[in-house]
Amino acid sequence: MKKYTLFSIILIALITLLVYIEENTSTTFYLFGIDITLPNAVWTAIFLGLFFLFSVIFFGVLNIKEYFYKKNIQKDIETLITNIKNRILYKKPLQKEIKILKNCNNFVNNIEGLNIKPKKCEKFEFLEDIEKLLNGEVIEISKYKLSDDNPWFIMNIKNRLKKDPTFAKEVLKKYKNDELKQIAFKIFATNEKTSVSEILKFDYEITFDIIKAHIKDPDLKLLLQKARLTPKEEVETARAIHQTIDPDKEFEILEPLKWGSAYLALKYEHIEKAKEIIEENELKFFEYFLKLREAGIKADIDEYIDSQI
Repeated sequence: MKKYTLFSIILIALITLLVYIEENTSTTFYLFGIDITLPNAVWTAIFLGLFFLFSVIFFGVLNIKEYFYKKNIQKDIETLITNIKNRILYKKPLQKEIKILKNCNNFVNNIEGLNIKPKKCEKFEFLEDIEKLLNGEVIEISKYKLSDDNPWFIMNIKNRLKKDPTFAKEVLKKYKNDELKQIAFKIFATNEKTSVSEILKFDYEITFDIIKAHIKDPDLKLLLQKARLTPKEEVETARAIHQTIDPDKEFEILEPLKWGSAYLALKYEHIEKAKEIIEENELKFFEYFLKLREAGIKADIDEYIDSQI
């Protein structure tokens, strides 16, 4: 303010001097019922002085307002920090008036321990959408301009996949996020209406759930060739196929599954065929049962498996 005052005085003096030098005449103004005649240089100094005075008053008021604003902000910040600590520690917040940062303090009320509860809050309307996402709903998330790997974006797509399984094919084509594509592939591939040829276009793991969904598909063998099943899953696959079509066809389909083929051979009591498969693939699990059957002892393969596997 000192620099401003000094600069203003010098500027007023220079302008007054310039007017005095250029035009040393007088002007009369009628003010408050009185005719006042003064040189133009004096009138110039008076008007500029009044402008300077009002500007000083204006800036003074602004400084006073800024002072109280900063003071209130500092108080609000201290209250907010205390309330955040209290909310984290499950303590009651301070019942102090927040004059400026009211919306921030309202948001603090959503904090519970180390968690943030997405409750409705003024100026934080997006929390309502977060709450919907957590409840399994689908929102219009494009307005937030999130990337494909954003956790909220991924959750929104997951929610939509749950509600609309047909969306899986679009996810596989449109999105690059691998987590989303794997989820979408599982939904897409476990749909009975999806052809095996369409499934094999994607380089993702063929799970037992996918096999079960297509157990009656003529092209099941193509899936089994790519699948990596556990011994138990292979046996369950063979159980599901058993006596559904011609036995030779069943053996042909199960050819990629050594455990499944061995089970099917024992189930049909093709002892020689079973022995060949077991010895060739060193399936020691079946060796004891095979010896029982070779010894002419009647035993049920399913009971044996359920008690051992």
